[in-house]
Amino acid sequence: MTDPENEMDERGLAGEVFSAMIDSRVGLHREPVRDVTCNDNVLYQQCAAAVSDSQGRPLNPALFMPALERMSLIRLCDRYVVKQAIAALQASPTLRLGFGISTQSAVADVVWKAIFHLLEETPDVAERLVIEFPEPAWFDAHEQAQHFAYRLKQAGCKIAIDNFGIETAIGIRAPDIIKIDASFVAAARHGEKHVARLARLVRLAAEQADDVVIQGVDDPLDLLHVHECGTKWVQGQFVKAPDALEWVASNLQL
Repeated sequence: MTDPENEMDERGLAGEVFSAMIDSRVGLHREPVRDVTCNDNVLYQQCAAAVSDSQGRPLNPALFMPALERMSLIRLCDRYVVKQAIAALQASPTLRLGFGISTQSAVADVVWKAIFHLLEETPDVAERLVIEFPEPAWFDAHEQAQHFAYRLKQAGCKIAIDNFGIETAIGIRAPDIIKIDASFVAAARHGEKHVARLARLVRLAAEQADDVVIQGVDDPLDLLHVHECGTKWVQGQFVKAPDALEWVASNLQL
């Protein structure tokens, strides 16, 4: 049986996403950035758009997000999800959420003005919102993007650099959080020289941000390497598992 989503062209995918936005069929998929001990200490929940088509079937973000970017429509989707995240933060005073935006969205123009104003008027919400920027996009960071990040920090938001290590150049000065690209913990499974490389990258990140996160922690070996590198925060499939805390207690000296 063929997948109707794979047969859909980019215009059709974009149409499905915007119909979902109109019909309130866009939710927030959340993944925790957790303490390496896998206890209840969560830095924040990373959000992504969870979109269902008109038949109630989930759309694959790996397909529709690049399509929206290529069609220069991603800004509308990003603003919609950021507004949803802000609403969730307003409803839950202990919640902390993060969301990664496209560099196409990083323009502090009139369409973002209302969101900046709302964040400035609600500092208790702003301080619990993390906006993530992909590191490669900041290798040649432009003035508009710099100003966009500045406005967010001015409002009280946290700034995170995602996928750190791909180019190891940061356009935003003094980010609050740096997230190590998942490829580095995956490489660490193949030998000590890769573990040492991961550790060097962690040290470099720690010189530039208060919090460092290692992404892609998908099995117990990854968590052993993270512990060896001295990182506090992790994200991935293994640390979401119900038995992760029990495994840590049995295998790590924390």
